[in-house]
Amino acid sequence: MLEEILDFRNITKAHKQVVSNKGAAGVDGMQTDELRDFLNTAWPRLKSDILQGHYKPHPVLKVEIPKAGGGKRMLGIPTVIDRVIQQAISQWLSPKYDSSFSKNSYGFRKAHSAHQAVVQAREYLNAGKVWVVELDLEKFFDRVNHDKLISLLSRRIADKRVLGLLRTYLGNGIMEGGVVSPRLSGTPQGSPLSPLLSNILLHELDTVLEMRGHSFIRYADDCSIYVSSRKAAERVMSKVTVYIEQELKLKVNKEKTKVSYGAASELLGFSFYRRKGGWITRISTTAVKRMKAKVRGLTMRKSTQPLNEIINKLQTVIRGWVEYFRLGQAKSIMIRLDALVQTRLRMRIWKQWKHPGARQKNLIKLGVGKKQARMWSNSNKGYCRMANSKVLLTTLNRDYFLRRGYIGFHNYYYWKTTHQTKLF
Repeated sequence: MLEEILDFRNITKAHKQVVSNKGAAGVDGMQTDELRDFLNTAWPRLKSDILQGHYKPHPVLKVEIPKAGGGKRMLGIPTVIDRVIQQAISQWLSPKYDSSFSKNSYGFRKAHSAHQAVVQAREYLNAGKVWVVELDLEKFFDRVNHDKLISLLSRRIADKRVLGLLRTYLGNGIMEGGVVSPRLSGTPQGSPLSPLLSNILLHELDTVLEMRGHSFIRYADDCSIYVSSRKAAERVMSKVTVYIEQELKLKVNKEKTKVSYGAASELLGFSFYRRKGGWITRISTTAVKRMKAKVRGLTMRKSTQPLNEIINKLQTVIRGWVEYFRLGQAKSIMIRLDALVQTRLRMRIWKQWKHPGARQKNLIKLGVGKKQARMWSNSNKGYCRMANSKVLLTTLNRDYFLRRGYIGFHNYYYWKTTHQTKLF
């Protein structure tokens, strides 16, 4: 098995994937664009070391990023060389495991997506399973039990050298501030192996849920179970919690794990509401709040970036967001987000004009009469009130921003949900 993983064709494929993913350098500072030259000269020796069990990977570089819901998420960034080796292992093992994974597992799998998971959730709700157990695993990637995982891997992997290499990567140290600390549990996010290993471990949970006849959806470490009554949901939550903690050696977050009615539940950024004809998908309140915060960050008045540059950044964010959330009923949300963006841009423009003379001159350029322009340019209203004043609402309006390149949420959403082709 190890010889097949290290085969030139598999390593070449892994190299291409790592380069296309880009990503930051690890502790050795090597960048992805330096990989090809290194592998051309060093691969025979490196391959020999791995086959003989002498290879020692570099420690991973600890990086913390803010979580959308508060707090920080720890990432472990391997060196680009270790990313190639891990990618080679992952892409060779994945087909061997994927066919046995549950149809209700949607994360990190080819031909499976978050949208498919959300559509399935809506089908459960329409079938009358309107009570949801929303499981939250506390710091899942930090708590994966190495012995449990290796035990599961050994059921399918006969080559002890592969198991030894995987054990080495699991226990590989993590560097912070130049100091390397051992890792006794967990598989840090940022590793090409982490998605596959998480699915292998949590497949045990999928199997138990299927044996008990439950309707559920799992996307990575997010799991929702759909039942017909609150009482059944509370019973399931209690039993599943015991199984996860005792058998999988993981920790259930008691504060965030809950039983929700369908309309109060959230899944992968979406929520649901009930109409006469059935359940409808929409964007969750949490996802909208996060986008509003993102918009405010990109349109801060103190920024010195040119307006066109800010609009280009907004369009990049908007494109990705709408591509993902076009599945939900969201016309009114998209319109409100456009209104927020345009208000923020008007506030910024008004601040940039600074002095009454510049404001008067610019208002006249936009077609405002001299008398009105003089009056408004001397207004003592704050930025927000001015951004929503009649004079700016009618001059710095939707058409003005469209001319400056702002396509916006609603236009792109309308295009994607009616034409299904690229707008820009």
